[in-house]
Amino acid sequence: MSTTIEMQQFTVGSHIGCDLRMTHPSINRAHAKIYFTDDTVLIEDLDSRAGTFVFHEGSFKRIKSAKIKFNTVIRLGSDLEAVEVSEIIASYQDQKAKQKKDIYQRVKHMSFKRCIDCGSVLEKKKIYCDCCGAIFEEAA
Repeated sequence: MSTTIEMQQFTVGSHIGCDLRMTHPSINRAHAKIYFTDDTVLIEDLDSRAGTFVFHEGSFKRIKSAKIKFNTVIRLGSDLEAVEVSEIIASYQDQKAKQKKDIYQRVKHMSFKRCIDCGSVLEKKKIYCDCCGAIFEEAA
């Protein structure tokens, strides 16, 4: 029996389209991409000017890509403070959870509801889901 491991990924950079925004002069618009599972991290520099560095054998080494551990210390750009990659991943996960909560709150307070079967966003007056076909009880 094989198990499937879900790999998550996110982009770090100064551009508004990045999953985790960091605004600093030494951070490029799309600086690095981080892939991770429960026990593995892969970091990839996206041809940034100031580089992505991994602390290895007593000094920082500029990398193009590297497979590292969660407690590995990295530095993005030339001037930022070094941190464990786990801290960057935690920041991304916190931000993602906050965005999900914000979306839920906006949907809840508007004239929409969520299908409990598939998660689709529907108008409150709908009695069925176009996506999965679930039928809702009408409000009393």
